[in-house]
Amino acid sequence: MSRKKEVTLQIERFSRGQDIEFRIKSKKEMLFILQDIAENGTRIALYYDDHNFILTTLYGANENGMWLDVGPFPPENKRILLSEKITFVSLHQHVKVQFEAHEIESVLLEGDETFYLELPDYLLRIQRRDYFRLSIPASAPVKCIIPIKLYNPDKPEEPEILREVTVLDISGGGVSLLCDEHETELRPGRTFQDCLISLPDIGNLRVNIEVKNNINTTHNELVNTRAGCQFGRLDNQTNSLLQNYITRLQSESLVKGLSNDP
Repeated sequence: MSRKKEVTLQIERFSRGQDIEFRIKSKKEMLFILQDIAENGTRIALYYDDHNFILTTLYGANENGMWLDVGPFPPENKRILLSEKITFVSLHQHVKVQFEAHEIESVLLEGDETFYLELPDYLLRIQRRDYFRLSIPASAPVKCIIPIKLYNPDKPEEPEILREVTVLDISGGGVSLLCDEHETELRPGRTFQDCLISLPDIGNLRVNIEVKNNINTTHNELVNTRAGCQFGRLDNQTNSLLQNYITRLQSESLVKGLSNDP
């Protein structure tokens, strides 16, 4: 495989502290990601000396470390073993995964030579917020149920109400919600916890959302407000359900486009 095609596996560079929002420190979460990469045979770029790299695969991982295939050229493998910094770059569910190691060993796994790395203190799952949004088809509408606590100075213990709102579009980073023209609750800056989004034939997402903007729009000849919302950090299971739904929407859109071609 040509290295020029592996552009998605380039090292992501950060200034000090910029990577904090992408860090995963839970050993359980790290193992889930690494084992999924191994099971799917996802390609990995293993960088040494900061700019040279080989393409490899992950055999497996446990709570202590991981085993990777060695490169095809022994002299290069030797340089890797002598390198003071190793950077692991791969993809998990279309999201870049990256971490650094400062020690790498050559060990035998079932009689074969492999590279061995200890499990890092954390890895980066670099999921950006600039996502392509997909419209929800009218034939399979999606609703978002939002717990809203209404402020009433006379009734400080007023319980939450559950507000059901139509989802207009969705991406890996958030949703746009259809509100009436005089929306008073879903305003920019407000955050809502434990919202429920039911995805047809996929499952339910439990997410936290932050309203980022309100835009007036026309929907079915009525003036409405589109509330653009950003997801809080998604756990692996929620993100997997979301990616499955997005993949299905993309496939359906492609099929529709092909069927409309002359």
